[in-house]
Amino acid sequence: MKTGTLYLIPTPIDNNELKDVLLPKDISIVSGLKHFIVETPKNARRNLGTLSMETVMQEIDIQELSEHTKDNQIKALLEPAIQGFDMGLMSDAGLPSIADPGYRVVIEAQKYDIKVVPLVGPSSIVLALMGSGLNGQNFAFNGYIPVDRDELKTKIRLLESLCYKIGQTQIFMDTPYRNQKLYECILEVCNPNTYLCVALNVGNEDGYIKTMKIFDWRKSRAVLPKAPCLFLINKV
Repeated sequence: MKTGTLYLIPTPIDNNELKDVLLPKDISIVSGLKHFIVETPKNARRNLGTLSMETVMQEIDIQELSEHTKDNQIKALLEPAIQGFDMGLMSDAGLPSIADPGYRVVIEAQKYDIKVVPLVGPSSIVLALMGSGLNGQNFAFNGYIPVDRDELKTKIRLLESLCYKIGQTQIFMDTPYRNQKLYECILEVCNPNTYLCVALNVGNEDGYIKTMKIFDWRKSRAVLPKAPCLFLINKV
Protein backbone atom coordinates (compact mmCIF):
# COMPACT_ATOMS: atom_id res chain seq x y z
CA MET A 1 0.00 0.00 0.00
CA LYS A 2 1.25 3.47 -0.90
CA THR A 3 1.67 5.69 2.14
CA GLY A 4 0.40 9.24 2.38
CA THR A 5 2.40 12.46 2.60
CA LEU A 6 3.23 14.26 5.85
CA TYR A 7 3.13 18.02 5.32
CA LEU A 8 5.06 20.12 7.83
CA ILE A 9 2.87 23.21 8.22
CA PRO A 10 4.33 26.51 9.48
CA THR A 11 2.19 28.64 11.79
CA PRO A 12 2.36 32.37 12.65
CA ILE A 13 5.03 33.63 15.06
CA ASP A 14 3.18 36.94 15.38
CA ASN A 15 -0.44 38.08 15.38
CA ASN A 16 -1.05 37.16 11.75
CA GLU A 17 -3.41 34.39 10.68
CA LEU A 18 -2.36 31.09 9.14
CA LYS A 19 -3.57 32.20 5.72
CA ASP A 20 -1.15 35.14 5.93
CA VAL A 21 1.99 33.00 6.38
CA LEU A 22 1.29 30.19 3.88
CA LEU A 23 2.00 30.42 0.16
CA PRO A 24 -1.17 30.31 -2.00
CA LYS A 25 -0.33 26.84 -3.31
CA ASP A 26 0.23 25.60 0.24
CA ILE A 27 -3.09 27.00 1.44
CA SER A 28 -4.72 24.75 -1.14
CA ILE A 29 -2.81 21.73 0.19
CA VAL A 30 -3.57 22.39 3.86
CA SER A 31 -7.24 23.15 3.16
CA GLY A 32 -7.66 19.69 1.68
CA LEU A 33 -6.21 17.76 4.62
CA LYS A 34 -8.41 15.80 7.04
CA HIS A 35 -5.77 14.46 9.45
CA PHE A 36 -3.44 16.51 11.65
CA ILE A 37 -0.88 15.98 14.40
CA VAL A 38 -0.57 19.13 16.49
CA GLU A 39 1.06 20.54 19.60
CA THR A 40 -2.11 22.11 21.02
CA PRO A 41 -5.50 21.17 19.49
CA LYS A 42 -7.15 24.46 20.49
CA ASN A 43 -4.46 26.51 18.75
CA ALA A 44 -4.57 24.24 15.71
CA ARG A 45 -8.33 24.62 15.33
CA ARG A 46 -8.01 28.39 15.62
CA ASN A 47 -5.35 28.47 12.91
CA LEU A 48 -7.18 26.09 10.60
CA GLY A 49 -10.36 28.08 11.14
CA THR A 50 -8.82 30.97 9.19
CA LEU A 51 -8.71 28.77 6.08
CA SER A 52 -11.59 27.56 3.93
CA MET A 53 -11.22 23.92 4.91
CA GLU A 54 -12.81 21.38 2.57
CA THR A 55 -13.89 19.31 5.59
CA VAL A 56 -15.97 20.79 8.41
CA MET A 57 -13.93 21.28 11.56
CA GLN A 58 -15.95 18.76 13.58
CA GLU A 59 -14.97 15.99 11.17
CA ILE A 60 -11.26 16.81 11.01
CA ASP A 61 -9.05 14.32 12.83
CA ILE A 62 -6.73 16.25 15.19
CA GLN A 63 -4.29 14.27 17.32
CA GLU A 64 -2.10 15.80 20.01
CA LEU A 65 1.67 15.44 20.27
CA SER A 66 2.70 16.60 23.74
CA GLU A 67 5.64 16.23 26.08
CA HIS A 68 3.75 13.31 27.60
CA THR A 69 3.49 11.40 24.30
CA LYS A 70 5.67 8.31 24.56
CA ASP A 71 7.90 7.14 21.73
CA ASN A 72 5.89 3.94 21.30
CA GLN A 73 2.75 6.05 20.71
CA ILE A 74 4.10 8.00 17.74
CA LYS A 75 3.32 5.31 15.19
CA ALA A 76 -0.36 5.40 16.15
CA LEU A 77 -0.45 9.15 15.46
CA LEU A 78 0.84 8.44 11.95
CA GLU A 79 -1.60 5.62 11.22
CA PRO A 80 -3.65 7.64 8.67
CA ALA A 81 -0.48 8.31 6.64
CA ILE A 82 0.55 4.66 6.92
CA GLN A 83 -2.88 3.79 5.51
CA GLY A 84 -2.37 6.15 2.56
CA PHE A 85 -3.96 9.43 3.73
CA ASP A 86 -2.12 12.75 3.63
CA MET A 87 -1.52 14.42 7.00
CA GLY A 88 -0.38 17.74 8.42
CA LEU A 89 2.03 18.36 11.31
CA MET A 90 1.64 21.70 13.08
CA SER A 91 3.54 23.48 15.85
CA ASP A 92 1.98 26.17 18.02
CA ALA A 93 4.22 28.80 16.42
CA GLY A 94 6.83 28.68 13.69
CA LEU A 95 8.18 25.60 11.94
CA PRO A 96 7.46 22.01 13.01
CA SER A 97 10.56 20.13 14.24
CA ILE A 98 12.59 23.33 14.79
CA ALA A 99 12.79 23.94 18.56
CA ASP A 100 9.66 21.81 18.58
CA PRO A 101 8.79 18.18 19.45
CA GLY A 102 7.56 17.52 15.91
CA TYR A 103 10.92 15.99 14.98
CA ARG A 104 9.78 12.85 16.80
CA VAL A 105 6.93 12.43 14.33
CA VAL A 106 9.15 13.17 11.33
CA ILE A 107 11.77 10.55 12.17
CA GLU A 108 9.01 7.99 12.70
CA ALA A 109 7.52 8.92 9.32
CA GLN A 110 10.90 8.35 7.70
CA LYS A 111 10.99 4.83 9.15
CA TYR A 112 7.71 3.98 7.40
CA ASP A 113 8.71 5.55 4.09
CA ILE A 114 6.13 8.32 4.45
CA LYS A 115 6.97 11.21 2.16
CA VAL A 116 7.79 14.33 4.21
CA VAL A 117 7.16 17.74 2.62
CA PRO A 118 8.11 20.89 4.58
CA LEU A 119 6.08 23.96 3.63
CA VAL A 120 7.68 27.41 3.54
CA GLY A 121 7.06 29.63 6.56
CA PRO A 122 8.50 31.86 9.28
CA SER A 123 11.20 30.86 11.74
CA SER A 124 12.24 33.28 14.48
CA ILE A 125 15.61 31.50 14.63
CA VAL A 126 16.40 32.13 10.97
CA LEU A 127 14.99 35.67 11.08
CA ALA A 128 17.15 36.48 14.11
CA LEU A 129 20.25 35.12 12.38
CA MET A 130 19.45 37.09 9.22
CA GLY A 131 19.12 40.32 11.17
CA SER A 132 22.07 39.79 13.50
CA GLY A 133 24.89 40.41 11.05
CA LEU A 134 26.71 37.40 12.49
CA ASN A 135 28.04 34.43 10.52
CA GLY A 136 25.13 32.80 8.73
CA GLN A 137 27.18 30.09 7.02
CA ASN A 138 28.37 28.38 10.18
CA PHE A 139 25.93 28.47 13.09
CA ALA A 140 24.35 26.25 15.73
CA PHE A 141 21.03 26.44 17.51
CA ASN A 142 21.50 25.20 21.06
CA GLY A 143 17.93 25.52 22.27
CA TYR A 144 17.28 26.17 25.94
CA ILE A 145 20.27 27.05 28.08
CA PRO A 146 20.87 25.54 31.59
CA VAL A 147 19.02 27.14 34.51
CA ASP A 148 21.60 26.51 37.26
CA ARG A 149 23.90 29.55 37.38
CA ASP A 150 27.18 27.62 37.51
CA GLU A 151 26.10 25.35 34.68
CA LEU A 152 24.89 28.40 32.76
CA LYS A 153 28.26 30.12 33.04
CA THR A 154 30.07 26.95 31.97
CA LYS A 155 27.77 26.55 28.95
CA ILE A 156 28.16 30.16 27.83
CA ARG A 157 31.97 29.91 28.09
CA LEU A 158 31.87 26.70 26.01
CA LEU A 159 29.68 28.30 23.33
CA GLU A 160 31.86 31.41 23.21
CA SER A 161 34.97 29.25 22.80
CA LEU A 162 33.41 27.74 19.66
CA CYS A 163 32.88 31.25 18.29
CA TYR A 164 36.61 31.91 18.49
CA LYS A 165 37.80 28.42 17.50
CA ILE A 166 35.64 27.89 14.40
CA GLY A 167 33.77 31.17 13.91
CA GLN A 168 30.43 29.51 14.56
CA THR A 169 27.50 31.69 15.56
CA GLN A 170 25.86 30.30 18.69
CA ILE A 171 22.10 30.73 19.10
CA PHE A 172 20.31 29.97 22.35
CA MET A 173 17.33 30.93 24.48
CA ASP A 174 15.52 30.60 27.77
CA THR A 175 11.95 31.08 28.92
CA PRO A 176 10.87 34.75 28.73
CA TYR A 177 10.80 35.32 32.48
CA ARG A 178 14.51 34.41 32.66
CA ASN A 179 15.59 36.71 29.79
CA GLN A 180 17.18 39.26 32.10
CA LYS A 181 19.06 36.65 34.12
CA LEU A 182 20.51 35.10 30.96
CA TYR A 183 21.35 38.49 29.45
CA GLU A 184 23.22 39.60 32.58
CA CYS A 185 25.09 36.30 32.78
CA ILE A 186 26.25 36.70 29.17
CA LEU A 187 27.54 40.20 29.95
CA GLU A 188 29.37 38.88 33.00
CA VAL A 189 31.02 35.88 31.35
CA CYS A 190 31.79 36.84 27.75
CA ASN A 191 34.81 38.62 26.30
CA PRO A 192 34.20 42.38 25.88
CA ASN A 193 34.95 42.05 22.15
CA THR A 194 32.45 39.26 21.56
CA TYR A 195 29.37 40.36 19.67
CA LEU A 196 25.97 39.71 21.24
CA CYS A 197 22.69 39.94 19.35
CA VAL A 198 19.44 40.23 21.28
CA ALA A 199 16.49 39.26 19.07
CA LEU A 200 13.31 40.04 20.96
CA ASN A 201 9.78 39.21 19.84
CA VAL A 202 11.01 38.61 16.29
CA GLY A 203 8.26 38.90 13.69
CA ASN A 204 6.06 41.17 15.79
CA GLU A 205 5.64 44.91 15.31
CA ASP A 206 7.20 45.63 18.70
CA GLY A 207 10.10 43.27 18.12
CA TYR A 208 13.70 44.27 17.53
CA ILE A 209 17.09 42.79 16.66
CA LYS A 210 20.14 44.56 18.10
CA THR A 211 23.80 43.53 17.80
CA MET A 212 26.67 45.14 19.72
CA LYS A 213 29.93 44.16 21.38
CA ILE A 214 29.61 42.92 24.97
CA PHE A 215 31.58 46.03 25.96
CA ASP A 216 28.82 48.27 24.57
CA TRP A 217 26.00 46.15 26.02
CA ARG A 218 27.60 46.53 29.45
CA LYS A 219 27.36 50.31 29.09
CA SER A 220 23.73 50.29 27.98
CA ARG A 221 22.47 47.66 30.48
CA ALA A 222 19.18 46.96 28.77
CA VAL A 223 16.12 45.78 30.69
CA LEU A 224 14.52 42.98 28.70
CA PRO A 225 10.77 42.40 28.79
CA LYS A 226 9.32 38.96 29.46
CA ALA A 227 8.79 38.13 25.78
CA PRO A 228 10.20 35.46 23.44
CA CYS A 229 13.89 36.21 22.95
CA LEU A 230 16.86 34.67 21.16
CA PHE A 231 20.50 35.37 22.02
CA LEU A 232 23.27 35.05 19.44
CA ILE A 233 27.01 35.40 20.02
CA ASN A 234 30.07 35.32 17.78
CA LYS A 235 33.25 37.14 16.87
CA VAL A 236 33.25 39.40 13.80
